[in-house]
Amino acid sequence: MMYQSGDYVYPADLPRALLCRVSRTENVHTGKALSQILKLEPLEGPWPPGTTLVRLDDYVVPAAPRQLWQGPLKRPPGRGGARDVSRTQRDAA
Repeated sequence: MMYQSGDYVYPADLPRALLCRVSRTENVHTGKALSQILKLEPLEGPWPPGTTLVRLDDYVVPAAPRQLWQGPLKRPPGRGGARDVSRTQRDAA
């Protein structure tokens, strides 16, 4: 699945489902496959305002508009345990 800015996702590697909005995408070619690096804005969770999460597209689960109030879809099989590369806007400067 190709994500776009404004899409809603759940990072699949967190201990609980936390809704995020995709703020930026970058397409990268890895061999014969196309992947995306996603910058996410958490809409909930323990992070301070301005926090940005960075995940590969394989480490998020899409949140369809009708499912936003229900919680996440099932996590992708074999995913998880990825290193958290969260950072705040302040750290990025």
